[in-house]
Amino acid sequence: MVKKIAIFILLFFTLSLYASYQFEVVRNFSTLDIKPDSSVLIHYSITFKNYGQPIDIVDIGLPDNNYDLNSGQAFIDGAKLKTILKSSAIPIGVEVHLDNKAIPSNREGTLDFSIVTKKRIYQDEKDPNYASVVFMTTYFGSEYTSGTTRVGCQFLFPIGTKPDEVRYHKTPFTRASVNKDGRVVYEWIVENGSPSKGYTFGASFPKKYVKEVIKVSAFEKVLKSFGALIGSFLKFFFANIPCCFIVFFIFIFIMGAINGYRRKMQYLPPSVGMDGVEIRRGLTVPEVAVLMEEPLNKVLSLILFGMLRKGYIKIVSTKPTLKIEKVGDKEPDLSYEKELLKAIKDDQKINEGEAKTILVDLIKRVTEKMKGFSRKKTLLYYKEIMKKAWDQVGKENYEDAFEWLVADKDFKEESLKRFPSDNFPIPIVYGPIFGHHYEGGGGGGTIPSQSSGSILTSAGNFVSSLENFSSTLANSLPGLSTKVTDVTNPAPKSSGGGGYSGGGCACACACAGCACACAGGGR
Repeated sequence: MVKKIAIFILLFFTLSLYASYQFEVVRNFSTLDIKPDSSVLIHYSITFKNYGQPIDIVDIGLPDNNYDLNSGQAFIDGAKLKTILKSSAIPIGVEVHLDNKAIPSNREGTLDFSIVTKKRIYQDEKDPNYASVVFMTTYFGSEYTSGTTRVGCQFLFPIGTKPDEVRYHKTPFTRASVNKDGRVVYEWIVENGSPSKGYTFGASFPKKYVKEVIKVSAFEKVLKSFGALIGSFLKFFFANIPCCFIVFFIFIFIMGAINGYRRKMQYLPPSVGMDGVEIRRGLTVPEVAVLMEEPLNKVLSLILFGMLRKGYIKIVSTKPTLKIEKVGDKEPDLSYEKELLKAIKDDQKINEGEAKTILVDLIKRVTEKMKGFSRKKTLLYYKEIMKKAWDQVGKENYEDAFEWLVADKDFKEESLKRFPSDNFPIPIVYGPIFGHHYEGGGGGGTIPSQSSGSILTSAGNFVSSLENFSSTLANSLPGLSTKVTDVTNPAPKSSGGGGYSGGGCACACACAGCACACAGGGR
């Protein structure tokens, strides 16, 4: 594992050193259209002059995550582009795919991009009757860019704002005017600017012209100032000591891998069951497994066990790959069973994308069901049900109780304690999971019992077979846990800069003074 990480890091830096994206940013103009409903339409017009490989993707940094991705529109030299996604290269922003309109080497191209953002208008800290907007322009990594940029930024103030009511912040405007619609416009121009630097502009206006403003507490201001100070230090440090940057990156990469593994196990939002006092009864076995935050491959296994018991599916094979066959035309009662039945394709495998959707929906359903109920008391309640399930082992209703004992976090220890010899009975319907196929007799260490309703195995084989089945399922759906967690309980990100008069700024990347290469155009 360590060897693989070392190879990955070496490959990463090798590719970074030989990156072939090289371009000038001839012009970088932005417009903030401040609406009466307190939303802000951000528009960019950026002209690239390309010298390297074709620019096929442009990343544009945004102030924070309060933007409506569906409102995004992009055009390259007037031709509309279809693909706008959350950026995979910068912390907060979008990536615009130029598709077949990529800008070739030795050519220029102008990208126009617009998107609606919210919560960008703050309470002015110097005047309680005023609102404030601060904005930092997007910029590009210095390793990709050369030359200078003509930077422009203009604010369109809300309808009704009068020219003598608007106040600029630290940087005086270059030009002020009133457009044909009667709206006040402030414009800032920076000639010969840097393409790899963000420029900050701000202004205040009477807050009566907008629906609402965001108030920032004194504590938040201190945190933002501290974050800006740390960010500036790191930027200076990394710029002057490249070797330390490499060491720092390796450390962050390793810690990120560790934390990423931990995070993918935490797929429930942290607020679930925090505000209730009552027990939530009536949850199914997979729903309880979700509430316990059991591994998602185990949750999926429990869904399959229930479908197997009810006769909706049949396990064809578990090695080398898991293959499942649909049985009969009966439609399941539970929604996640219906969807999982649809996710089993003609090749007898589960479609990964549909499995992700099923688990995301299941987690959201559990989250909704737990509103007003206590998670702690609910888990204690179902723990008692699992204890009773162990007492049902081998009895007539054992088949129904089997999934409860499998859901038990302590099933390994409990099975070995209760059944030290080879006399662990398994309901015959689950036989294929434990290496026993009823058509062909016993196998895999299992021995048919005198009863036609169960087979006997050892506690060790019971545990290892369950773990192997869960592992096989996980291998057939690689990366499923991470993809689900990214939707249901995404890692927290910085909310951007302050955006209030007198301190802080709304950086177009992640935070004031941040060291990231915002936008990283073309990649």
